[in-house]
Parts: sequence; structure tokens; C-alpha cells
Amino acid sequence: MSSEIPSKRIEGHSRACATVVAEVLGKTLLEKRPADRSLAAVIYQNRQLGARDRRIISETLFSVLRWWGWLRHLAPPEFVDALAAGAPEVLPLSLHRWYGCFAAAWFLDGRGELPPSASWWLYQAGIPRQRIKDAVAGSPVRERRRCLKGFFADGATLPPFAEEDLLPAWSQDEMACPRPLSELIEWLQKRPPVWLRAQTRDVDRLCGELAKADIKVERHALMKSSLCIHFSGVNLRTLPAFSEGRFEVQDLASQTVAQVCAPQPGEQWWDACAGGGGKTLHLAWLMGGKGSVMATDIRLHKLQDLKLRARRAQFPNIRYKEWQGVHVPRYSKLFHGVLVDTACSCSGTWRRNPDGRWTTTAADVAELNALQAKLLANAADAVMPGGTLVYATCSMFKRENQDLVGLFLEQHPDFELVPYSCPLTGVACDGMQQLWPWDGDCDAMFMAKMRRK
Repeated sequence: MSSEIPSKRIEGHSRACATVVAEVLGKTLLEKRPADRSLAAVIYQNRQLGARDRRIISETLFSVLRWWGWLRHLAPPEFVDALAAGAPEVLPLSLHRWYGCFAAAWFLDGRGELPPSASWWLYQAGIPRQRIKDAVAGSPVRERRRCLKGFFADGATLPPFAEEDLLPAWSQDEMACPRPLSELIEWLQKRPPVWLRAQTRDVDRLCGELAKADIKVERHALMKSSLCIHFSGVNLRTLPAFSEGRFEVQDLASQTVAQVCAPQPGEQWWDACAGGGGKTLHLAWLMGGKGSVMATDIRLHKLQDLKLRARRAQFPNIRYKEWQGVHVPRYSKLFHGVLVDTACSCSGTWRRNPDGRWTTTAADVAELNALQAKLLANAADAVMPGGTLVYATCSMFKRENQDLVGLFLEQHPDFELVPYSCPLTGVACDGMQQLWPWDGDCDAMFMAKMRRK
């Protein structure tokens, strides 16, 4: 065991953090609850935790989920057995087996040295502190695999840690990845950056304000309103530019969707599955506040969130309605454009939300596929002749994307694909475009642009 014995105070913090991470992992993996919501609920119940501890808990949780395909072999056996049995209850777990798992997660994510309040994990796992210090951020997955086994005294008994184990086996058959799977996995194992969408004509001024707040900003070469920021510890919501609606947090790939829609001032658009409204706001922005955007969703609380965001950004041209996904005769051929950013597997966000890899099943995708076809067909009827229909998902799966659009076009001969150049890459396509993480250090996203004849 390591000779560097942490203080009792550090031991207490370490145990508290580990307990919370283990509890959230149980809610996420055993009960199939979204990790971010489970984390927020558990943190709320443990309000005695300081900001530093909350950050350690969050970073550890998502690192474990990102590498769970390997780290499950280091987790408590009773937890792994409960997963295999599909047990819904959260079991009382021994923390001792979690310590090595959590320390390994920090190494695998290239985070370098553990913070003091988590050093107890190293001590309990018998891992010399220097091994974490020597971890190199950005080293290839295969190199980290080799080093991982050397961390533990019983490393020779651990499995080989195959790269493909970092994705569920069923998902690999769903993709039509143009590059080797190993390259996709390399990208999915990298922590994603934060992207902002400038919602102001004076982007230079916004960049200057962010710089003054000690936020390093990189502007995208082609999408000039897209800003990549590097972690600085600044709460973006406290900035005047945020409260004034001059930027939104939105992944780069997601920012391409409204640009592919290309709405014109004065037009009438329908964002059928608006959700929190990031793309709704972008449509309204591109229209210069002229014309109107109708935002609908089955979840009324999401529309309430959108109302607050639209009020902050001062967009008076957005209307809000509940939509259950059914055909609405009064909408028939009413809109210049319709965006169907439908519910999907969200596999394109597995880099940002790694819990989805382990909580989504092939059966879930099949069920979603039927819903997607229904939503697209019912919303398409609202497109006027000559109008635009855009179908989008944050999915990497062909079944949800190219296959579904192909079937829709077969069944609706009055629609046709519209070629366009991808805003992110500048590459022309035939009307269907699958974005991958390497296209812009972003999520994966699919878009199909169609026209009603």
C-alpha cells in the first residue's frame, strides 16, 4: 500500500465524495436514470458538500461512465452482478472496491494528479501517487490500456481491455462509420469542449468580454458565430452577456442545423420537437426577429424553459404550443419550413453523455425508430409547396438517419432531397449529411434537407 497516508480530514472528504459517486452510478446504471439528473438530485440531498467536492464528484462520475467498458472489471462484484441480472434496486456497496476504479478513471481521462481530497482512493487502492502524476493527457487509448493493468497488484488477472469494449457491442452494427472504429473510439474517449453560439452582431466585442473574464476563446474558421471556450472555472450564467441573451451554450454540430434550414426573414417556421429550444432560438436569430417560429413539444416544462430563454434574448416572434406528434389538419401546407429534430438514441452525444452507452438498448432504438417515422410524416404535411423540410438527429445510427429518410422519400414522392454545403466543413452533400466528432471537435449529428415539390 502507498506510504503517503492522507490526513483524517482528507480521508473524510474522500469517503464522502466516493459515497456520492457510487450512489449516482447506482441510480444511473442500475435504475437507468440520466446521470446528470441523478447527480443533481443526490448533490441536492448532500448540500454540505463544497464546490470543490462537487466538481470532483462530477468529474469522477463522468470519467467512470466514459471508461465503464473497462472499469466495470474493477467495480464491486455485487454491483456488476446486479447489472447483469437487471436488478432495479441500488445495492449497499462496499466502497473499498470503488477506490481503485475511481482513481483509474482519473488516469484514463488524462486528468493527471488527483486533487488532495481524493488522494485516499490511491492510498486504499495501493497505487503510488507518482503513477497518476506521470499520466499523459491525450495518449492513445491503446497506451492507456497497457498502463492500466500495471496500476494494480493483480493486473495480470484483469481482462485484456479491448478498445471495442468501450462501446456496447450492439451499437457497432448500427453505425456506418467512414473511418476505423478505433478512430471513433479515440474521439469518444476525449472530454468534449464547450461551444457557445454568439447571439449578437458584434462577435468581436463578445469575445473581448469573455477574455476579460479570463475565458480563453477560439472562433471557428467557417462558422464565425461559433466560439470554443476552454475551462476556466467561470460560471457562464453570471456573465452580463449571458443575462442579456448575447450568447447561448450549444454544441457546434447542433449549431449547423438551423443554418441548414436557412430560414429567411418574414417566413413562417415550425420547430416541431423544440425541446429546450436551442435550435428555435437560432432560427429566430437567423430570421432577424421577422416572421415567426412556432415551437412545439410534448413536454410542457421544456417549452417553459424556452420561454425564459427567448425572453432573455428578446425574441418576440416565437410562439409556443404543445404537440403530441399527431397529424394536425389545420397546419397542412401552412409553413415555409419545418424542422423535425426528433427524439433519438442520442448516440451522437455519447462523448458528452457517456451514460447513454450503457443505458440505451437496441430495443430502445427500434421503438424510437417507429416514433421518428410517425413524427416526420405528420410534421411533413405542414410544409407548403416549395417549402423546406429538415430532419435532424444527434445519432450515429444509420437506422435512425439515412435509412429512415430513404423510407420517407419512398412513401412521400412529393418530397425530394436538396443538395447543400455543410456549414461546418464546407463540403457539399446530396441532401443528407452525417457529422462525426472529428469534423469539428463536436457531437455527431445527422441532417437531411428536403423540399416539397
